[in-house]
Amino acid sequence: MTITQTMRWALVVLSLSAWAAAQDNSREQPATTPAPAFGQNAPILNPENPPISGLDAPSLELRTASRSFIAPALQLSQSADTNAGGQFGGSDVEGITRFLGALDLQRFWSKSDFLAEYLGGGAFYSRDSSVRQIQALGLEAITRWRTGQATLRDAFSYLPEGAFSLGFGDPGLGLATGTMGTGEGLPGFHGSSNGSVGLIPRLANSAALDIVQSVSPRSAFTFAGGFSNAHYYDNTLDLINSDQTTIQGGYSHLLNRRDQIAGVYGFQLFRFPQGTGGQLQNHIFNLRWGHTISGKMSLIAGAGPQYTIIQFPSAPDTKHWSVNGHVQLRYRFARTSLVLAYEKYTASGSGFFAGSDTQRARFGVKRELGRTMNLLADLGYSHNKSLQPFSGAGVAGNRYDEGFVGAILRKHFGRQYDVFAAYHFSEIGFDNADPVCGFFGAGACSNISQRHAGTVGVEWHPTPIRIE
Repeated sequence: MTITQTMRWALVVLSLSAWAAAQDNSREQPATTPAPAFGQNAPILNPENPPISGLDAPSLELRTASRSFIAPALQLSQSADTNAGGQFGGSDVEGITRFLGALDLQRFWSKSDFLAEYLGGGAFYSRDSSVRQIQALGLEAITRWRTGQATLRDAFSYLPEGAFSLGFGDPGLGLATGTMGTGEGLPGFHGSSNGSVGLIPRLANSAALDIVQSVSPRSAFTFAGGFSNAHYYDNTLDLINSDQTTIQGGYSHLLNRRDQIAGVYGFQLFRFPQGTGGQLQNHIFNLRWGHTISGKMSLIAGAGPQYTIIQFPSAPDTKHWSVNGHVQLRYRFARTSLVLAYEKYTASGSGFFAGSDTQRARFGVKRELGRTMNLLADLGYSHNKSLQPFSGAGVAGNRYDEGFVGAILRKHFGRQYDVFAAYHFSEIGFDNADPVCGFFGAGACSNISQRHAGTVGVEWHPTPIRIE
């Protein structure tokens, strides 16, 4: 049985176990804080400062009483886009109307939690009068015991265009967009993907299982396994499909109330279709330090060596050493929250390359502008270097750079309605000598693609339906 098949069966077994445990604990509790271990206190299992060798990030939000409910939501938005087709060297302004519906489920028991979300809808493009579907599904299942817990997460999406990103102002809890609950892990653990690939539908799925077992109030072992894939349809650019399997194990030790140290070993396997590139294997070791001020600040830094093996179908293996690393600062003021992160890791190549050495930096800020208005802003840049020579699939070149900036202003009207306005700009450029002439053979030939998009919309959030 292959590693991928083993991981898939493990994820299925855990989800069934979490469901069974939930059925055996039918009494609802008002709060979701894990049961204490080793007497009255278990610092290493505290959600405000979890083991930094696992996947959970320290919580900077106040933990309020949680209730079980089902909550629907609707969103209607209108965008003006200067380059929806992702053309290189050209642009074609068009209008895009999107209609999204969300259905969220939260269900809590004494030792288990289950959260699920579905997002669905359509995008209507004025240029060719086409209609494209949007589908996303996410879940998070948690089961706890006296000295540990296990968490299963999965995020599936089918998007009409590779450049459109769910999670930036969309309705719902964020489960279906893969933006809830995940913290550190190995750099690039969830198959982080960059790149704006225009009107090429993309199916992607990321699943992760995270287990924490404390051995004392200050120390814990962690295990995590994940599988992710990306598949492109109507592939006029001949983008490269990919699968990624990741397994990691680590040990965390709490030095004091605010500081942690940890060591992590991980293995990554990237696989691509035959003829598009070889198989990549990564052996990673990462040392970490974390500093947390409860409810205010979280700083995690980690770095270590990485040994990569590139296995070609009919050629000798290529091996090399490199460095991986991750730094993330999250800070919460009275009305403002910010995140600053830098990451160096091996990625799947975003369909452009059969594997890439990626460096990515991001800055995000959230500002409350009163009781009924808030502002979100995001700025990012990535540098991606190809790990394999061009095979005829993907994009010819050695590297590409991508940058983006975006902001969304949201206004609440009562408890059920929101209106919002958003702006997003992105640019991607390749170093290849032969210019690319658009994804659909249109527009001028160039190695650079730029895109501006402005959006306005309205959301409806009816009162959640309680589940007793």
